[in-house]
Amino acid sequence: MASTARLIELVQKATRILAGSGNFDSLMRDVLAICVEAVDATGGTIYIHDRANRTLIFQHVLPEDVADKLTMKNMPDSFGMAGRAFHSRQTVSRDFTDKPVEEWNEYERASGVQLRSMVAVPLMLEDEEPIGVVQLINKRVGIFDDTDQAVLDIVAAVSTMGFMNARLTEESSRASTLLGMGKVSHDIGNLSAGLQASLASADGPVNALKGCLPQGKGPLYLQMLRETLADLKEATDRITGYSQLISDLSAGRSLRPHMRLASLGDTIRRAGAYMEPECESRHIALGYEIQEGTPLIAHDELFIFRIVQNLVGNAIKAILDQVSDERIALADHGEALGSVRVRYRYGDAKHILEVEDSGPGMSVETARRILSGNARSQWEKAGGSGWGTKIVLELAAAHHAEMTIESHLGHGSTFRVVFPHQAVVENE
Repeated sequence: MASTARLIELVQKATRILAGSGNFDSLMRDVLAICVEAVDATGGTIYIHDRANRTLIFQHVLPEDVADKLTMKNMPDSFGMAGRAFHSRQTVSRDFTDKPVEEWNEYERASGVQLRSMVAVPLMLEDEEPIGVVQLINKRVGIFDDTDQAVLDIVAAVSTMGFMNARLTEESSRASTLLGMGKVSHDIGNLSAGLQASLASADGPVNALKGCLPQGKGPLYLQMLRETLADLKEATDRITGYSQLISDLSAGRSLRPHMRLASLGDTIRRAGAYMEPECESRHIALGYEIQEGTPLIAHDELFIFRIVQNLVGNAIKAILDQVSDERIALADHGEALGSVRVRYRYGDAKHILEVEDSGPGMSVETARRILSGNARSQWEKAGGSGWGTKIVLELAAAHHAEMTIESHLGHGSTFRVVFPHQAVVENE
């Protein structure tokens, strides 16, 4: 009776937690925590299956501080006990005999934890292919028994239902967001195209003023007017180009970069300049370290603008997430509540862009999810959809570039985009 009551209590708890979870990622973290508690394990890991690559993809580990010590995270779906559980579609367990430190395996040496017992349970519904595996280690008292396996089987089934519902909800939300983005960008493109036409037609009247204006300050005002029109045209061109970019992304079309041979450092600096007013208003110090005299590289200026601005924008959100609204409101003029550094350098035939912030940093798991392109905004105040980083990844890929993240909790983050040197314009 006691074991039955315990099972019912755990299933009820799992159902409540899973029903209230906000997204797929938080579900995975919750499921792992529930499983660890359910069988009184000291820790564990959770994996999601990548069918295309036949790989179990690491998601979370408990305790969390073990993450940096793991020598192997992703693994073939046939590897070890997790692979056995996945392919057999059954919970499997194993007990280990005590052994001296010099005989510990790679995991034990790296984590400093000796394995005494282990259990792996597939995340699946009956007669369905597993979507992943939970693997737990070292029951605090005794070994994993049949009751523990029964508890894990039930919790895994409930969790899998939660996973499926969360995925359907997120996919539906993303589809709606994409549809809305596509429609809005199309409308913006139409409006900006009309504005482009109006600005183009202004050239004639402005040029005609040359012979009508009196001497003195007349030529100066005419030059100022021409410069203003040029700035408006440039801004309108950017709006039109960006609306086309978003339209392509939302429709799933291949991106169409317009490559030009130019200084990437100059492009990065100009892109950062557009973010300076926002940084100033939010009391964030924006600085640059741009290497001069680097080789020209073929790149799409609009794409680079969006990469820089999205990364700086995310850095601003990260910093502000740890600062109260009251503190921001009381900040003195010129006072910096955080800092963002935009760096660019060239070496070994690679152009390297870095955006570093003084924000709260992130875990290895969070960085990995961001780089997978499936993360939503992790900053509470931002309320973002995560599409900003997704766009950065897409734009970087269009330049055959790769993004990495260097971050530790409490020590800020550095987003790094590495572009291979390309001195030939391929699309011309």
